[in-house]
Amino acid sequence: MKKTFKILGRIILGLIALLMAFVLFTIFFHKIKTKKEISDLKGRGYYNPVSVGDYSLNVSSFGKNNGNHTVVGLAGLGMGDFSVSGRKMTESIEKDNLVVFVDRAGYGISEDTNKEMTNENIIEDYRLALKNAGVKPPYVLMGHSVGGMYASYWASKYPDEIEGVVMLDGSVCTDPSYWENTEEEGQDYTFLAKMGMLRYVLRKEWNVWIDDISDEDRRLSDALILMSVDSNTINKEDQLFAQNCKTAADSLVVNNVPKLYIGATSGLMTKEDVIEYNKWQNAQIEKYKLKEDLLPTEYDDNDEELVEILEICKRDREQINNYANKLGNCEIKYLPGNHAIYWQKPEECGKLVKDFIDGLN
Repeated sequence: MKKTFKILGRIILGLIALLMAFVLFTIFFHKIKTKKEISDLKGRGYYNPVSVGDYSLNVSSFGKNNGNHTVVGLAGLGMGDFSVSGRKMTESIEKDNLVVFVDRAGYGISEDTNKEMTNENIIEDYRLALKNAGVKPPYVLMGHSVGGMYASYWASKYPDEIEGVVMLDGSVCTDPSYWENTEEEGQDYTFLAKMGMLRYVLRKEWNVWIDDISDEDRRLSDALILMSVDSNTINKEDQLFAQNCKTAADSLVVNNVPKLYIGATSGLMTKEDVIEYNKWQNAQIEKYKLKEDLLPTEYDDNDEELVEILEICKRDREQINNYANKLGNCEIKYLPGNHAIYWQKPEECGKLVKDFIDGLN
């Protein structure tokens, strides 16, 4: 019996030693890879930390200096790679304009902070980062998801700085359903991310939808996502989402700043729209070997379900119309598709944005 316990003990100690070796290797490997990725980001123009006080935000600029307009990209919640993944959409815009991506605290290369991620603090960070980077107003704000909400808040508070606002499937902060955080608190991957463990599951959990980009861009996009997942600040911002929506809604001021709202998830209006989107979803699930519960099939020849989907989209469009009225001077365009429409349909989305910007002239 004693001999058996000894053997069992040695096996357990051996497994522990192997686990420790694996963890140490992963930490070391992650640090080496991150250092190399930051070097590559520098070489491609994606690295430009700018101080905003106790921490820095990354401000990366592309396109034409002293161009017709200065377009400022504001990421959706947790989308730390917007500066890379968004550029398929901005290719045509960069020819005549300066396109600047400002990463919020905790996003990509931007540093973490203990400051509360309220609308006020986020906007003041944006303004100071742009000022310290030498990027002068007026700006055309281009925000995806919650970034669109921050853009509308910014335009209400400082309209003289803004010559236009584009919301890419922006969070409709005037919708009362946004004011209550009814979702379960998400998983906190910060500890595992800092150790580098998430490199093994990145393609299964995050950043799975980008199509038609080069291997190099995908690698840089992955790197920025990994740098964001280990952020405490993004978790805090997520927790304040409902509060920020209510604050933004209460702070909206009708003004004449031209605005464009591009609706994607609310843009399904016909059976053909739903079928097309369903085919795309199923193709993505198959292509990236996703779990079906991560992105379930929304329609499968079920007419009752079809009616329900179209009714939900109709109600969403009514909320968007209400939002647009409270913003003032807001045009609405619908481009049916995924919430990250700038990924799914970058050319079509980019054309809508470009036409809007060209119209500002």
